[in-house]
Amino acid sequence: METPVAEARNPARPERAAAPDRTMSLALRLALGFALAFASTALLVVGVQALLAERFGHLVTRMSMEGQTEDIFDGFVLNAEQKVVGVVLSPDDALGFDDFFANLKYRVLDDTGTVVASSEADRRSLLPGRAVHEQTGFFGVVPFDGRDFIVGAWQREVHGRPYVLQLARSDRFELLAREAVTPAITDTVVLLGTLSALIFALAGALAVRSVLRPIRAAEEAARSVGGRNLAARLPETSMPAEIRPLVEAFNGVLQRLEQSFQEQERFIANAAHELKTPLALARARIEAGLDSEQARARLLQDLDTMGRQVQQLLQLAQVADAQAMRRSTVQPLEVAREVLDNLSFKADRSDVTLHLVEPEDQIQIEADEGALFVLLKNLVENALDFSPAGSVVEVRLCDTGLSVDDQGPGVPGEHREQVFERFWRAPGQTRAGSGLGLALVHEIAVAHGWKVNCGEAAGGGGSFTVHWQP
Repeated sequence: METPVAEARNPARPERAAAPDRTMSLALRLALGFALAFASTALLVVGVQALLAERFGHLVTRMSMEGQTEDIFDGFVLNAEQKVVGVVLSPDDALGFDDFFANLKYRVLDDTGTVVASSEADRRSLLPGRAVHEQTGFFGVVPFDGRDFIVGAWQREVHGRPYVLQLARSDRFELLAREAVTPAITDTVVLLGTLSALIFALAGALAVRSVLRPIRAAEEAARSVGGRNLAARLPETSMPAEIRPLVEAFNGVLQRLEQSFQEQERFIANAAHELKTPLALARARIEAGLDSEQARARLLQDLDTMGRQVQQLLQLAQVADAQAMRRSTVQPLEVAREVLDNLSFKADRSDVTLHLVEPEDQIQIEADEGALFVLLKNLVENALDFSPAGSVVEVRLCDTGLSVDDQGPGVPGEHREQVFERFWRAPGQTRAGSGLGLALVHEIAVAHGWKVNCGEAAGGGGSFTVHWQP
């Protein structure tokens, strides 16, 4: 009796309705990325421009005042003792102080704090209450005669004597400068923002098109793949580095699918060929009439052979789906005892002794118990088929796996890899068989992640070893 490997899945199980795809498209992601980059850049530019608009007037005022100090220093008038006694400005510079006398002022102080030159009759210090040696480098807003002035102090030595120049401007100049600069900055921001938006939009469109072009090419190539065109592959050379691994993986899937499809075609062709002959013979015997017990026995033998082939074909189809395996904790020793008990009648009929070498310690593995039974049964049956009368078939279990040794002719070295192929038979073999038993052993081992080998037994016969861990 054959043991089923696994139950078939329930085809009547209702499938869940597919959830709507809410994944954002790549084009939309790129567009949002460019939009976010542009918005961030625009905010940064506006912030910088606002900061400049706030401080630019103050900065321009200070730089302008520093420039005016040079004109005043150049206009120093010295007496016979080489002391500064006044300032004579050029006509253009003097015109500025004359026209804006209420908003522009300067004082020149010697090292004693005495004002030796002034832009007006008033000779009071513009920094009252501050010692002359503390004034150098000062720049800030100072109230003077009820108005706020921006006052700066710079020091210059003339013939070894230090002098401090105080220069003051009304804060109205900074306000006027800010009012003049702000519109210009605003216009600049608007112009640059518009140009930037156009540039970002154009660059974004070109970038999206460039990114999607190889993907669309891969999509068109994928659509050409079908049951009659499994040899087609997606182009890899023109793919971006980020997408190429995905395309290579997909091509690998196509290659494995093509190989599997070809194997299935060969399998179907071989199965049809193997079943065609016994079916034809059975039909011929039925048509000729079963007038003897011998003819009846031959017909039953052919039917048994076909039944076994069909069962092995079903088992091969089942073990091909590793997910269908029912794994559990299995004791290989109990499975081996059941297999030998099941085949004891065949062994007695062939005058072959079945010997089980039990392990010293109990062994437990994770496996499909039915599949393990089929694997070991096929190995022992194969050994019985090739064992001469009076010989011994030995089944040995250990922590790392199991082995089945016989005392038959063995398997030549050049054929040891082929014995696991479906429907393969050694050249010149006349024994009955479907060529599926060892193929089924190999498929079960692969489904469990095990490794099966064909070698030579110590007595010269065949030896098949299954390792739990490859």
